[in-house]
Amino acid sequence: MKRSQLQRRTPLRARPPALAPRSKQYEGGPITPRTSAPSYRTIAGALCAPTPKPVAARPGKRTPTAEERRWMDAITSYGCIACRIDGRGFVPAAVHHILRGGQRIGHLFTLPLCDPGHHQNGQMLGVVSRHPWKTRFEAIYGAELDLLAELQQALRPTPAHSVVKEPV
Repeated sequence: MKRSQLQRRTPLRARPPALAPRSKQYEGGPITPRTSAPSYRTIAGALCAPTPKPVAARPGKRTPTAEERRWMDAITSYGCIACRIDGRGFVPAAVHHILRGGQRIGHLFTLPLCDPGHHQNGQMLGVVSRHPWKTRFEAIYGAELDLLAELQQALRPTPAHSVVKEPV
């Protein structure tokens, strides 16, 4: 017997009962499966593939905790650390995450760097920026972890009992 191109060689199997749609009874009432069709978009009247789901965040990116937010707020209010070293005083800063092996170490390992300027696009302003000249930046200002230690020392609150009072 000769088969035509439209005839299947094997018959379709019935859907397994575990995958068949069913209604479950819970306290709030019956739960039925979603019956809505996927959202299709049209471009110039042509039907296109369904809209993809949003891409998940890259590894190493997560929402900062309350402590990490306080730290990042404190360093941005401190201003650019490289501008302070250069003697420019307070310059508004953006948060720069220190990397190890191309991955962020964490939100507590961050430096305040001005943008544009010491963070990136510094060549327009005549300064060495961290991106893409890390080696030149560290030769001038020191290693990022050393800058972080200086910043932590500058932002460390002084205890009330360690304040030296003038003798009367």
